Amino acid sequence: MKRKLHRILIFLSGFVVTFTSAQTTNFKVPDMVFVKGGSFTMGTTKGNNDEAPPHKVTLGDYYIGKFEVTYSEFKKFVDATGYLTDAEQPDSVRAKQGLPSKNVRNGSWKIYPSGNPVPASDTDKPVGNISWHDAMAYCQWLSKETGKKFSLPTEAEWEFAAHGGMNSKGYVYSGSNNLDEVAWYNSNSSHTAHRCGMKMANELGIYDMSGNVREWCADWYGGFYYKQSPEYSPPGPDRGRDRVLRGGAWGSNGDRMRFTYRNYELPYNSAYDIGFRVAIPGEPVKPKPPESKPKEETGLFKDFDQTGMVDVYGIYFDVGKSVVKPESFPVIDQIVTFLKDHPTIRVEIEGHTDNTGTVSGNQALSEKRAESIRAEIIKRGIDPGRLEAKGYGSSKPVADNKTAAGRTQNRRVTIKKL
Repeated sequence: MKRKLHRILIFLSGFVVTFTSAQTTNFKVPDMVFVKGGSFTMGTTKGNNDEAPPHKVTLGDYYIGKFEVTYSEFKKFVDATGYLTDAEQPDSVRAKQGLPSKNVRNGSWKIYPSGNPVPASDTDKPVGNISWHDAMAYCQWLSKETGKKFSLPTEAEWEFAAHGGMNSKGYVYSGSNNLDEVAWYNSNSSHTAHRCGMKMANELGIYDMSGNVREWCADWYGGFYYKQSPEYSPPGPDRGRDRVLRGGAWGSNGDRMRFTYRNYELPYNSAYDIGFRVAIPGEPVKPKPPESKPKEETGLFKDFDQTGMVDVYGIYFDVGKSVVKPESFPVIDQIVTFLKDHPTIRVEIEGHTDNTGTVSGNQALSEKRAESIRAEIIKRGIDPGRLEAKGYGSSKPVADNKTAAGRTQNRRVTIKKL
């Protein structure tokens, strides 16, 4: 069998893409429209209860079908695989799968409600009588054939695309406020589906998202899901009974054509007005981690960033001695905490002194006390390379700093940023 390589065609004005794949001659990959991700308000207060509350949703980039999947496209899948739809399964097979027997709502995708086969002239119409299982089977086959990850759109992806994405003009219907411009519904359809793309496209160049056939989404249906939906790439409920349908159909009333309208059906069920369009999901958007704010300093170091220095009180020594007294340790611990919270900062410690009687004696005692404070800080896990110690200097006045108990008074130690 002859094979050919499909070319990549990108029309930047409409973002229409045909993906590369090696396939049999006449194999047609659905045209896809690129949807740039962004944030929008999903839902409305002007609809049914399950359309509320309106809530913010943020999606990443993805692709969605320009048209609903047609009879001819679905036929290629069936011809290639021999697939039987849910409606075509013998009841015995359905029973083995835990499915109920077929009911009057089910029928073959190959025939119209009249019982007549779908003629060749109608093969560009959207395929109908498709269950959720059938639509997913088509997506899995298309993924295998193309090497691309095709799926059904999530409900959020469907609504964002119908909304017009980031190009939205705020229409009620997908592409217009005039329903007849964009939709086939019960007032203009003659109660049948129509060839895809005959009405106006929406802001993204996507057709028939209001009307023609209802479209399956990937999600389970949840009537109260909007009240708990996450903002980022919502996947729908974890479990459920029904799957989501969107878009209204050729037999629907006009009030079901708004793109926020939600519908649902059992995943094995099908009907003449139920079809689907495909999507290629992008990477789910994850919440951004909160920006870390610089720790607001309190206590000793609250003004350190502005002044570059701080005078510390509460470090004690015996008169004429340079060993830090234990009652000073809470203050030492505060200095250590600050340095651990700011691992790139280097500081200089300038020690205090007593009146030893000479300037040189005062300076020497001041330097020893600074070294003693430095040693206590290093004991608590601070890198020695971040700490320097020095004495006061000759400009400091000589002062009597003895108490009656013979202990050095509470004089300041200065810590400076290097």
